[in-house]
Amino acid sequence: MSFARLDPLLPDAVDPGEGERLTATVAGGGEVSAVLYRARHDGWSALWHPRLVWELAPVSPDTGADGMSALLTALRRRMRRENPGPDSACSVTWPSRDLAAAEALVWHGFAPRAVLAVRKATRESGEVPGGRVGVEIRSVADDALVDDLRELWLAEWRYAVSVGAAVPRDDAPELLEGALRRAVSVGEPMWVAEADGVVVGLALCRHPAPHPRLPSGSWAQVHTVSVAPEARGRGVGRALTAVAHERFRARGAHGTYVFYSPHNALSSVFWHRRGYHPLWTTWEARPATAVR
Repeated sequence: MSFARLDPLLPDAVDPGEGERLTATVAGGGEVSAVLYRARHDGWSALWHPRLVWELAPVSPDTGADGMSALLTALRRRMRRENPGPDSACSVTWPSRDLAAAEALVWHGFAPRAVLAVRKATRESGEVPGGRVGVEIRSVADDALVDDLRELWLAEWRYAVSVGAAVPRDDAPELLEGALRRAVSVGEPMWVAEADGVVVGLALCRHPAPHPRLPSGSWAQVHTVSVAPEARGRGVGRALTAVAHERFRARGAHGTYVFYSPHNALSSVFWHRRGYHPLWTTWEARPATAVR
């Protein structure tokens, strides 16, 4: 069996990587296995993740609901040997359409935290980016606007914290500014929206590249889209993503992908309206000892 049986956009299989091997016996017979590895998040990534995350990757696409439940029971027992503290989590990334596995994850104390969604490269039909919303969209080539862009991104991050999609950190302003300056220095695709000379929107992206959880071909990441609160509802985000989609399509990208939080009512509706299709959901139990 393969993941593609759940969704044709999924790859047949995903390499679980290296780590500790967990095995479990399924009720009624049979055995399932998974790879468990510990990720530590410092610096910028700690704005979006707990410091310590134990990531469980089932080996077989055909794990099933009973197999997932058996692996999560083994994970709970394994975590008894740890003392991770409150800034921690256990996570499982699994196809969004596997509803049976989702039931097992909920039963064991997991909640959906992030969704990887994709959009195939298609022309933005009839839309003139920036032409109907009273803004000018232009690319960012230097760090002259970093201060303004940091404040935009910081406002978005604070909202994400308020809905449980990000983690509160005192050094967030410095970390976000550093990420912006690095993006400029390496030439990552970035566009801003300006209204009357004032920056009201940002789209920060990543160059097209293969992704192990996506179909073959190069996929560009739309990393973040931030719009000033006073400019929301005017189509600024739509105009920014339309520019990004068209640029990447012209460069031969197979499509684009995003990570969004299902806890963020604004982003989940926005990305679905922009044509994004959920493929993978990352489930978390926080703290790591909360696995049931």
